[in-house]
Order: sequence, then structure tokens, then C-alpha cells
Amino acid sequence: MPKKRISIIAQCFNEEVVLPQYYSAMKDLMEKMDYADFELIFIDDASKDSSLSIIKDFASKDKRVKYISMARNFGREACAMAGFKLSSGDYVTQMDIDLQDPPELLIDMYNALNNEGYDIAQAKAMSRHGYSKFHQFCINAFYSLTAKISTIKMVNGQREYALMTRQVVEAILQDKEHKLFNKGIIVDVGFNKKWIEYENVERVAGQTKFPYARMIKYAIGGIMNYSSFPLTFVLFFGIFMTVLFLILFVVGLIVSINQNNVGSYLMSFIPAGLATGAISLMLGIMSLYISLIVTEVKDRPLYTIKETNIK
Repeated sequence: MPKKRISIIAQCFNEEVVLPQYYSAMKDLMEKMDYADFELIFIDDASKDSSLSIIKDFASKDKRVKYISMARNFGREACAMAGFKLSSGDYVTQMDIDLQDPPELLIDMYNALNNEGYDIAQAKAMSRHGYSKFHQFCINAFYSLTAKISTIKMVNGQREYALMTRQVVEAILQDKEHKLFNKGIIVDVGFNKKWIEYENVERVAGQTKFPYARMIKYAIGGIMNYSSFPLTFVLFFGIFMTVLFLILFVVGLIVSINQNNVGSYLMSFIPAGLATGAISLMLGIMSLYISLIVTEVKDRPLYTIKETNIK
């Protein structure tokens, strides 16, 4: 019986410090899993350091190593899609290169797909070691919020690290959105899934490429992609504010006339100022959705590959 091929997609952006450690760990894993064939696809997202040169050196010595060099920085979602499309494995996964996604979990994932009949085996972190209290609060708040307002049900602790059958990957590639949210897509496609639980580990070296500002942007994108609740909120909040300030204006006008007090009458316009601020907030929410629509309508390429050794 021919061996199953596993395609491992490893994205990197300025990871010259981590790359040797990651590759060493993957060689140990591939040697241990000698019952499967491997394809290790590195995706360099326009790094400014020597990451691409290091990857090319790996490829010159190991035929299992493939690389994709992006024409510019397109982000992790676009890189993942490029890897999915160019991969050739029967099973495919994406993995953080900083080793926060433990490579050894791939053994249990493979067993779940090959021997237990699952379509997806996905990692689930049971702890947040290495995260600040504020970071943990933000993550928990995001999952709690999306559970209430989203059309999909994501699980707190779920990682993008998941081994998937070729059928699942092809289903994911059918998603033609440009503002991608991969954690949501893997839930949205469905299929039979097994969770592989583990204790979170810290980055082995280097600095995170996911600061708070990017994390917030990522969370907003996830909510917008899979929930219309913000727009519904705008509608009902607008109705509420209109009725409230109409009442306040009438009451202020009556009091001013009865007391013949112009100053009091002018005070009745203060709610109008507050309403203006509320309206600006609502328009801001709607503008995010409009921006999302404009991006999709433009239908620009999701990514552009500058160089690859994948034939």
C-alpha cells in the first residue's frame, strides 16, 4: 500500500532566527513518521532578513523542502491559500514556524485521519502559557462574543494548526473571499473533526509578528466575515437614539417655553450633539462593511508569487 503524503505549510516573515530550529524539529518528526511521505512547503511572505536564503539552502539539501516567495507581504491568510493550492499531499496542514504548534501533534492527527476516519484533526490549546493577562482576556472576550453573534461556532483555544484531507482542502479553496479569516473558514466548511488537545507552549525564539493592533484588526475581520450583528445593532440603536433624543428635545422645549428661559432652550440641543457622535459611530461600523464589499467587488488577486521551486 503506497504511503500517504503529508504537505506541511510553514509561513514565515523575518524568521531567520527560528528557521534552523524549526527545520531541525521537522526533520526529527519526519524521521519518526517514516510511514508517511512529506512535503515541507515554506512560504516566505516578503521577509526583509535572510529567511528566503536559509530556506533555499534547506531545499538544496533536502528534496522534500519546497518554497514559495511572495512578491510582497500578503499576510498569513493569503499565504495559507497559496500553500493549499500548490500542495500535493493527501493530507495538508499549516503550522506556525515558531514551534508554538507542537510538531509531535501531527502523529495523533495522522492517526485520526488515516485510522479513525476523521476529515480534520485540529489542535486545541488548553492553556495560555506565555500570554499576558490582558492578551488572555482579549482572546477569551473574542471567542465569547463570536459565540453569541456569529453564524459559526468557533471553539476557544482552537488553532489554525489542523491536518485535513484533500477533500477538505479543496472545499476551502472554493472560498473566493479576499478578506479571509482562516479560523472561521475551517469551521464553516464542516466535515468530521477531532480535537487534539495540548498545553500551549511559548515561541522558541524571535519576536511575535502578531501585535495587539494586528490582533484587533484580525478579530474585527473575523466578526465582520461571519456576523451581520453589527449592522442589526446599528439599525436598532439608531431607532432607539432617534426616539430618545426626540423625547429629550420636546421636554427641553416645553420647559424652556414655560420658564421663558432661552438658555434652558439652548440646553435642549446638547442631546443633538450627543446624537451626532452616536451617528458617527454607526456610520463607522457601516463603512467597514462597505469597505469589505468594495474589496470583494474589485476582485484583485489574493496573492502574487515571485518565485517557487514547486513544479
